Amino acid sequence: MSEAAPVRADLHVHTRYSGWRHLRFIHPRDCYSEPKAVYDAALARGMRFVAITDHDAVEGALRLLEEPGVDPRRVIAGEEVEALFPETGQWVHVNVLGITEGDHRRLQALKADVRDVAAYCRERGLLYVLNHPFQSYLGQKPLEAYIEDLLGLFSHVEGLNGGVPELQNRAVTELCRAAAARGLELTQAGGSDAHRLGRVGAAWTQARAETAQEFLREVRAGRCTVGGSTAGTLGLLRDVYAVVAAYYGRLYSGRGEAPGAAAYALDAGFATLSLPAALLGLPAAIVVASQIRQKAVSRRVLARLSGLDWPRLLAAAGA
Repeated sequence: MSEAAPVRADLHVHTRYSGWRHLRFIHPRDCYSEPKAVYDAALARGMRFVAITDHDAVEGALRLLEEPGVDPRRVIAGEEVEALFPETGQWVHVNVLGITEGDHRRLQALKADVRDVAAYCRERGLLYVLNHPFQSYLGQKPLEAYIEDLLGLFSHVEGLNGGVPELQNRAVTELCRAAAARGLELTQAGGSDAHRLGRVGAAWTQARAETAQEFLREVRAGRCTVGGSTAGTLGLLRDVYAVVAAYYGRLYSGRGEAPGAAAYALDAGFATLSLPAALLGLPAAIVVASQIRQKAVSRRVLARLSGLDWPRLLAAAGA
């Protein structure tokens, strides 16, 4: 164990290099924060290190490393990989930390099967964390079967995500406690999942380390704790509307993401047609519906944890 002082890192942060998984034909981003602004905000809020973990992209982290005034020793290059369980089509987000551009290319080639992603990370000795484990779970398979998959694939889960309902974080924590009580240690990691600067550093992972590499080693070994706060529904609404406003602002000022004049015209036309829905609350309705669904899933997990066939689950996980 390191004798260094305990320090914090926000292990889940987005920049403008994170694309949005929906409506890709109009080229929206899931965040419009510049990597250097994210870095500055994280350090100002007490983070020793900051992990840039954009959706299926490592460009933000690599560009940050080249920015003037950035200490590369404080930057952790990461990526939030959207991988699939191919038998059900369920997506999950895997945070992979300490990666290279070559790792990024390989992870993107493997993401059609989360088992291949996990195997690659184990082979490379990379820290990989299952982010918000119950966000995408909709009963695609029985709950016990899903938890069996998680226990077999992951030793680290995101126990404190700043952007999900507190009830989901509680469900993950209780899953970790239930497993630990039966001899299987699941390490919890924490991160803000910030999509705007105001939330950077709001949740974190803490470990004793002097360098980013040592920090990742400590977390990988399970010698870490989590802390911070969640945004809550109102905070999420604020985040979503900030991103929507940034999209319209950039598009109407000629700074949109569309490649070429024809695509730009299509983006502008669709955005203008969609503006009334945005102003009348469609983003808010989507956020609230998602929160309700995630809370319902989390309640189901909490209610059923003690009744799972733990001997079988532990045997399947190799514990």
